[in-house]
Amino acid sequence: ASGSGLSSFRPAMITNTKAGLDYAIVNTEKLQRFASIPDEEKEMAEELLFKTNDENLARFTAFYREKKVVNTEEKSNLPLEERLAHYVVEGTKEGLVPDLDEALGNYPPLTIINGPLMKGMEEVGRLFNDNQLIVAEVLQSAEVMKASVAHLEPHMETSESAVKGKVLLATVKGDVHDIGKNLVEIILGNNGYEIINLGIKVAPEQIIQACKEHQPDLIGLSGLLVKSALQMITTAQDLKAAGIDTPILVGGAALTRKFTDTRIQPEYDGVVLYAKDAMDGLSLANQAMNPDQRVKLEEKRQQVLSQQGAGATTQMKQEKRDGERVERSAIRTDVPLHQAPDYAKHILLDYPLTHLKPYLNLRMLLGKHLGIRGNVDQLLKQGDAKTTEMMAVVNEVFNEALENGLIKPQGMYQYFPAQSKGNELFIYDPKDSSKVIQSFDFPRQSKNPFLCLADFVRPIESGEMDSVAFLVVSAGQGIREKAEEWKQKGEYLKSHVIQALALELAEAFAERVHELIRGGWGFPDPTDMTMLERFGARYQGIRVSFGYPACPNLEDQKGLFVLMTPEDIGVELTEGCMMEPEASVSALVFAHPEARYFNAD
Repeated sequence: ASGSGLSSFRPAMITNTKAGLDYAIVNTEKLQRFASIPDEEKEMAEELLFKTNDENLARFTAFYREKKVVNTEEKSNLPLEERLAHYVVEGTKEGLVPDLDEALGNYPPLTIINGPLMKGMEEVGRLFNDNQLIVAEVLQSAEVMKASVAHLEPHMETSESAVKGKVLLATVKGDVHDIGKNLVEIILGNNGYEIINLGIKVAPEQIIQACKEHQPDLIGLSGLLVKSALQMITTAQDLKAAGIDTPILVGGAALTRKFTDTRIQPEYDGVVLYAKDAMDGLSLANQAMNPDQRVKLEEKRQQVLSQQGAGATTQMKQEKRDGERVERSAIRTDVPLHQAPDYAKHILLDYPLTHLKPYLNLRMLLGKHLGIRGNVDQLLKQGDAKTTEMMAVVNEVFNEALENGLIKPQGMYQYFPAQSKGNELFIYDPKDSSKVIQSFDFPRQSKNPFLCLADFVRPIESGEMDSVAFLVVSAGQGIREKAEEWKQKGEYLKSHVIQALALELAEAFAERVHELIRGGWGFPDPTDMTMLERFGARYQGIRVSFGYPACPNLEDQKGLFVLMTPEDIGVELTEGCMMEPEASVSALVFAHPEARYFNAD
């Protein structure tokens, strides 16, 4: 496929895939992005594919007979400034360097960066916000911007700078998650901002020191779990005490705009802005750097604070219920016990990546991490061009990881004798079932059905010994370093993909180990169970991770580490009770047939 036919190639791939095509070998840089294809051409391609007749064929061939090679000529005939913006919008470097060299004959390098190249990035942001581009495509555009600036920098005067603001980024104290923060660094860094990335597990005093040293225009705080959101409150308080009022940008899975406005903002003298994603963060950063917009943000801050008033205090109070105190829910205690096959520690070193690939949840990998919208499985079956292209990138990184040993999954699991009493779970010594070696106190729901995780294990008064299992898996050793290496080279998409792939391979490994545990208990999955059913937990039993709804106390990780010593497979516990490397999963596994997921109060 070449010339003008490339715009009709993407729709054609869909039908070819339905007809049995597994892969199409193409140079994706030569493919026009779907968002850029005129509606008329999309319509003609789809009419020909789905309503094949002489009339549609004649219309299609007549159109492209006249348009042959015109697309290429049209691009080359565009004004130079528009061509430069076009490279960024399309995420392609083909022809970029000659046009940059031509531009250097007409403009200073800084004018090229702040003019057509930045205009292209602004259009990328608009297309993303309009749902016409996905995260992965934004990263490809950022790669073009990075390559352009790298080519232009040698021609700039030493005193010249394309920086429009300085941003300090940090994952808060106790938190090891940095995939989201790195995404923000890439997006802001290629939209004119100088980034000082302090890394992970950054204490407030380190941020204060960095603020004094670098004098940033904006502080970005990141964190994944609820505990990290609470740490942001502490960080804001410490910054305020140090006399710092630089605008703060916060983001993370556990954060909401409401939490930001009601819990973090009141503790800080400057503006605190909640960003739902990296591109939203860019928009907010631009507003914070614009004097007029900055005034509006400050007015909004005052409005938020005044609206809280006395009502905020009332809102923060926990309602106390004077009802019946429930010791146990209606979960049955007479179901058959599933005996553990052994109490040995099972170590799985350098688990084959190829064995985990079938357990990869592509909805999470392509949807959550790369931004594909819609039913990922269906889109792949249909051969959707954008989804197919992203899957090809994932496969490329997976194969590179496989060939070069970049990802080496490590895992362990063990069964333990266990019983419960009220809300407590007691873990016994495998060699002496009369000796309690660890206990966990779980929260109970305050209203019907009054569930507590301890209910899924036989009570002590039953006189019967039950069992639970613990697992720890990791696929993250060396990933942060490799991602950073690729990021520094300007290979942003690969850098992001390997981090996402490691995270999802850890989840895949947990899924696989849980399957082994179920088999050991004597209720293996049916042979016809699909991966989709596994991802939907359509099997007996559950696995829960500390810090999540049913067992929100992250401190319980300490007990798990005492029992399992995950350090043996390279997994460490941070001061904030999170695991390092980031791509690690730990879980407590229950066998009870009525066990289910729930939110504790």
